[in-house]
Amino acid sequence: MPKPRFFLVVTLATAVALSGCEFGRRFASKPWGKGTYIPAAVCAVVGGVAGAAIESEGFSNRSIRSGESCGSVNGQRICKHDEPDYPAAAAIGAGAAALLCGLAGHYLFDPESWTPTPTEPPLPPVPTPSPTPTPQIVARRIVLRGVNFDFDKSVIRPDSRPVLDEAVEVLRENLNVRISVEGHTDAVGSEVYNEQLSVRRAEAVFRYLVNHGIAPERMEVIGYGESRPVADNESDSGRAQNRRVELHVVDQPAPTGP
Repeated sequence: MPKPRFFLVVTLATAVALSGCEFGRRFASKPWGKGTYIPAAVCAVVGGVAGAAIESEGFSNRSIRSGESCGSVNGQRICKHDEPDYPAAAAIGAGAAALLCGLAGHYLFDPESWTPTPTEPPLPPVPTPSPTPTPQIVARRIVLRGVNFDFDKSVIRPDSRPVLDEAVEVLRENLNVRISVEGHTDAVGSEVYNEQLSVRRAEAVFRYLVNHGIAPERMEVIGYGESRPVADNESDSGRAQNRRVELHVVDQPAPTGP
């Protein structure tokens, strides 16, 4: 097979092989432009000249090897079937060179538009577990119920003793708690008298709690008289609600951890 034709066959086989692989698909997906055509045109001229030269070299060798007495040109023995086919050789050389240079120019100079084949998406990063929040210690709300008194009296009624006993238990369970013992009256009588009566009522509750084991330094006694009613003083039921002693937590330490 003549060399130009051999090169053409090899070039075509290479192009076909590339079309079946990832590189070939990427190569073929690029738009064909000046990067392909200009190198192909230049190489076509060079390849045509080279093909004709190769054909001439092959003809000289064949004529020398043939040994046939078919004629003589410039002292060279030439047979008729050995005459060089320059146009065909030039065409083959030009085509092979144009193909090779066009492919190379396409790869090197034409803009890229290839999109890679999608691959398996990467796994998302494992989230860092947030630290377990430290549970907040919520202090128990201490509820102390108050007691009521008869009109113009500062003596603790029998029905009030269970309420005060419950307060004693709560204070024993919360040794660091301080309370205020606040006395109140209805609006019957003068303000000065009612203030003194409210103090006597608060002191009566204070003594009861001390007698049941509650330290006196944990309590303070306050008399508000008739200044803080919780009900209407125009009715008997309202005045009865106002004759009272209330227990309020005034100091409770902040909770601490175990």
